[in-house]
Amino acid sequence: MGTCPHLAQLAEHGITYTNAVATKPSDSFPGMLAQVTGATSKSTGVFYDDSYDRTLFAPSGTGPGCTAGPGAETQYAENVDTDLHSIDGGVPAALTDNNSAVAIDFHNLPGRLANSRCAPLWPHDFVRTNSVFAVIHRAHLRTAWSDKHPAYDILNGNDPGSQPHNGPGTNIDDFFAPEINSDLSQANLDLIKNLLGANFSTAPNPTPDPNCPGPNCGSDFTSTVPAVEWYDGIKVQAVLNEIAGFDHTGKHKAHMPTILGMNFQAVSVGQKLTGDGYLDSRGTPSAGLADAIGFVDRSVGQMVEALQDRHLADDTLIILSAKHGQSPIDVHKLHKIAEASLQAAVNAVGQGLAFDVADDVALLWLNNQADTKAVADSLSANHLADLSIGELFSGEALKLRFQDPLHDTRTPDIIVTPDVGVIYSLSKKKIAEHGGFAEDDVHVALVVSGANIDEDTIDTGVQTTQIAPTILQVLGLDPQELDGVRLEGTQVLPGLKLGKD
Repeated sequence: MGTCPHLAQLAEHGITYTNAVATKPSDSFPGMLAQVTGATSKSTGVFYDDSYDRTLFAPSGTGPGCTAGPGAETQYAENVDTDLHSIDGGVPAALTDNNSAVAIDFHNLPGRLANSRCAPLWPHDFVRTNSVFAVIHRAHLRTAWSDKHPAYDILNGNDPGSQPHNGPGTNIDDFFAPEINSDLSQANLDLIKNLLGANFSTAPNPTPDPNCPGPNCGSDFTSTVPAVEWYDGIKVQAVLNEIAGFDHTGKHKAHMPTILGMNFQAVSVGQKLTGDGYLDSRGTPSAGLADAIGFVDRSVGQMVEALQDRHLADDTLIILSAKHGQSPIDVHKLHKIAEASLQAAVNAVGQGLAFDVADDVALLWLNNQADTKAVADSLSANHLADLSIGELFSGEALKLRFQDPLHDTRTPDIIVTPDVGVIYSLSKKKIAEHGGFAEDDVHVALVVSGANIDEDTIDTGVQTTQIAPTILQVLGLDPQELDGVRLEGTQVLPGLKLGKD
C-alpha cells in the first residue's frame, strides 16, 4: 500500500490476475495489439514494430514506388513521421487536432501492389485484424487513445468497410500520439507549451539536451526518467481532459469517450536505462525506477479522482496491464552479444539473411527459405555456446505457434530465443530489453477494477489477448465481432460477472 497506494486501492475493488502473460514475441506492437484485437501475431501478422514482408516494397524516399522489392523491411515507428525530431511529428495538427496520424508521411511507408497500382500501406491496414476501437466506433460510441508514435494508427485495426486506405484511420475518434523519440530539446518543450498550453504535462519540465537540435543531439524523451515522465505527463493530461468532457487538448467540448486510455513508458524506460533498472533478483527497483513507478501510481490516482469528481467512477471499468516486461530483471544475468555475430553466423550458410530484428530475441527471414533447415542445424550445432542460444523455432516447431512461413509472407523462418539475460546488442545505454519469450519478458501485471467488483485474486493462467473480448462484453457488445477472437477462440477473462452473459 505504501509503494503504490492508488494501484492498491484499485485492487481492493478489482481482480488481480497473478499469472497473466503477454504475447510472444513480446514487442510493443504485438503486445498492444493483443489487448485491443484479442489476437497474437499468428492472426494479426504483426511480429514487431520493425519486421519484414516478402510481398511489400521499400519506401523510395519520394513515395512507395514499388521498385525496391518485393520483400521489404516494414518499420512503423518514428521513421514514418514527417519530422522524427519534432514532438508533433513535423505536423502541428498532430497535437492540436484529433488524429496524430496526420504526422505520418506516406512517402515513408512501405508500398503494396493492388490491381497493378502501387500504394502506401498505412499502419491500420498493415494489421490483418480489426480492433475493439472498430467495433465500439461502429456502435456509434466515442473512442479515444494515446500512445507513443503516430504509427499507433495501427490500433484502429483493419476495417475495410469503413477505414480509408489512403490516409489515417478513423476508428479512434481522439487519437493523441506525441512522438516519444523526438529530440529532448527546448524547442519541443516550447512546442507543447505553445500549442497545448503552459504546464500541459502533469510532470515537471525535464532538462533539455543542449546539443538538441543539432547533428550531435543524441537524446530523446527515453533518455532519462524525468524526460519520459514529462512526456507521459502530456498524455495523462490528455486523458484528464477527456474525462472532464473535452477533447485531449482541453479546449473543445466533447462527449466522454466510451473507451479511453493511454500507454505509459516511464516504467519501461526505468527498467532499461543503464544506472536504473532493478537492483537484485528479487526485483528491488533502483531509485530511478522507483520514481517512475511512483509517477505512474500518482497518475492513475489522478484519473480515478477525475472520474469521481464527475460521478463516473461507479460506471467505469479500469484495466491496468502492460505490453511486455523486460529481461533480465536480475542484472547479474545480463550478457550482451553483438547482433553482427548472429548475422554472420546465419550469412555463413546458404544465401543468408533477407532481414533480421534482434533484441533479447532474434527473428530471422532468409533470402532462400530452402536454407531454413541448414541454417537452423548450423546454429544448433556450432553456435549454441558463442551466441548463447537457448531455443530455436523453425519448421514444425514454429508452425505450432504461428503460420507456416512458406505460405505466410510475414512469419519469420527462424526465431532464436537466447539464454535468459542475453541481449543481441552492445549498446551501453540499456541493461534490459524485450521481445523475447522469457518469463521476465512476458509475465505482466493485470488488474481489472470497478466499483461493483469484490476484491479477488486469480492465479489461473490468462493472456492479455483476453482483455479485448472482455472490454466488448462489459459494454454489451459481441466479442465475436473481433476477427482475432474468432480466429483464435479467445475467451473473456475469468471471474468477472459484468455485461451480458
